[in-house]
Amino acid sequence: MTRDPAIWVTGRHPVEELLESKTQGARKVLLSAAVATDVRAGIERRARELSLPCLSCSKEEWERRTGEREGGGIAAEIAEFRYADIEDWIASLPETSRAFLLDGVTDPQNLGAILRSARAFSFDGVVIPADRSCPVTGAVFRASAGAAAHVPVVQVKNLVRAIERLQESGFWVYAAEGKSGTDLPGFEPAKRTAVVLGSEEKGIRRLALEKCDGALRIGMAPGMDSLNVSVAAGIFAFSLGKSPESR
Repeated sequence: MTRDPAIWVTGRHPVEELLESKTQGARKVLLSAAVATDVRAGIERRARELSLPCLSCSKEEWERRTGEREGGGIAAEIAEFRYADIEDWIASLPETSRAFLLDGVTDPQNLGAILRSARAFSFDGVVIPADRSCPVTGAVFRASAGAAAHVPVVQVKNLVRAIERLQESGFWVYAAEGKSGTDLPGFEPAKRTAVVLGSEEKGIRRLALEKCDGALRIGMAPGMDSLNVSVAAGIFAFSLGKSPESR
């Protein structure tokens, strides 16, 4: 029997963002009896606009069906997360573009936080490998505060080849390296700039590192040589994010 890949997105804000997404489509909404009347009315109205079933149930049934205890009794189900095709994504990018590539980021909280920063500072996408990487799950949606519904996520078989493909399309690709590279303050990014972030434990794999055009570092106080990957992503996103006129 094939496992149903359905994903439950829970929480008011993630569900509301999902229902506004142009790329991710819900197939039904599930509300528990605990949802406030005004909140329920807004979600039911949006579900009607999208011709989606909007079902009600007890709090206990909601928890059983979604497998969640948090989320305020608000959930929407998607059949599966729609990853962007790398070629279609590259073809859609504006002249000035920013992207993250993640190598070995396996924690859903970190991936969600990275997507949230990417959206906040107008990054155009996040590239993840299919192996040794966290896929987009309900937990990622929740941690991203709904940003996963809007930021293109490209899942690739080979991260090294993805780096090469981005370079072919005009990107300058930089490794986030704590001990070497150009200090981030004062760095002038190219019109198309991507940053590769590795796991805290193993960093960026050698082959991926060797393909990068250079390295960037975040200067830290003595005795500190690394940051949580999502914290580092937030700093890079803030520093390299596009100006309002180029968004």
